[in-house]
Amino acid sequence: MQYALLPLFFALSLSLMAQGKQMVINNKKFNSVFSNLKTGIFNGTANGVLFIKNTELQEVILDFQGSKAHLNIKADVEEVYDVSTKTYQASTTSGKTSIEYNTYNYGNELIIKLARDTFQVGLLDGASDAIIDGLNYFYKAEKGTEYLIFKTEKVLILSNYRTLINGMKRNGDTIDTIKPKEKFIQLLPNSVLVFAIGRSNN
Repeated sequence: MQYALLPLFFALSLSLMAQGKQMVINNKKFNSVFSNLKTGIFNGTANGVLFIKNTELQEVILDFQGSKAHLNIKADVEEVYDVSTKTYQASTTSGKTSIEYNTYNYGNELIIKLARDTFQVGLLDGASDAIIDGLNYFYKAEKGTEYLIFKTEKVLILSNYRTLINGMKRNGDTIDTIKPKEKFIQLLPNSVLVFAIGRSNN
């Protein structure tokens, strides 16, 4: 089973890394107060605006104004490269679109659920040391809250390829048949999102 999955992982990795060579290894740590926690669910808010070009290349604005946000910390029981995966989640003001941002070890990934499709850039797999090139982020902490701020510095290309891969068996697809179904959206420069996460566990 393990060997059977190797070609699939290789194809997925090639597709994601071919998107403008957006994956780089720079060993930049995620300097978060939550870094060493193994589990926990923390609540907060998200504020900001994301500028998107959808699959029809029409510009769409995703608006976050005090939207509910969550940080879900899930333990890596084997602690291969990190003690846990940190998942930040929020929805737009309308509730029609959601965003997920994941970190593990030195790697990160960004997932946007837009309309009926799920688009992604980045990949938490392998050594999980691939950073999304063009996504600038930093953390600021105070007594009761930590802020994760990220801003896009250039166009990021997100693909629905991983969603298609995950649905291959269910839909009876192969690598060759899903490739024509692949779609892309663009996350444009100067998109900014701020997660304000309370430091008390819920």
